[in-house]
Amino acid sequence: MARISFAVLAFFTAVVSAAAVDPQIENLSAVAVNGKVSIHFDLANAFSSGEMVQALQSGLPTSFTYEIEIYRDRPNWFDESLGRSRIEVIGTLNSVTREYLLNYRRDRKLVRSETFSDLTMLQDRMRTIDERDLYDIGNRRPYKLKVRARADLMRSWRFYIIPWEVTTRWREVRVQCPECKP
Repeated sequence: MARISFAVLAFFTAVVSAAAVDPQIENLSAVAVNGKVSIHFDLANAFSSGEMVQALQSGLPTSFTYEIEIYRDRPNWFDESLGRSRIEVIGTLNSVTREYLLNYRRDRKLVRSETFSDLTMLQDRMRTIDERDLYDIGNRRPYKLKVRARADLMRSWRFYIIPWEVTTRWREVRVQCPECKP
């Protein structure tokens, strides 16, 4: 009986400790200037598990997919979606040159490719999103709009048999407008 309760306690301790370092969106900000909204955020604890670093160092393409949505918040009614973007950041090791390749895609179109010789530089570029003029809101009042973001990291396995998508929670923030007067 003591072995069973110890196993259950060990299982719950592992679950709680794994939940403590879950990846999450931090420092989300949205600023409207001249009818265009710029977005910035960071993905914290993305590489805290050794699996992501091992995958990068073994040459497997490792990707983060960010979903960003701008919408008009309407209390007690359905929100009005104004736009949605999908940003994919893919890191791969070239085993011959020992350099890391970063491909940055927005809405399935390649925006840029960069090479890095340092793993920490690649990790920083994969974690930080800074999109200038991502959404055109025209003459809408920016302070009535919100932006939300989340990240899909990779597929993991629970109990070695159940496929599990590692995804952050939605993080949302109101669009700021330094030049507007509400």
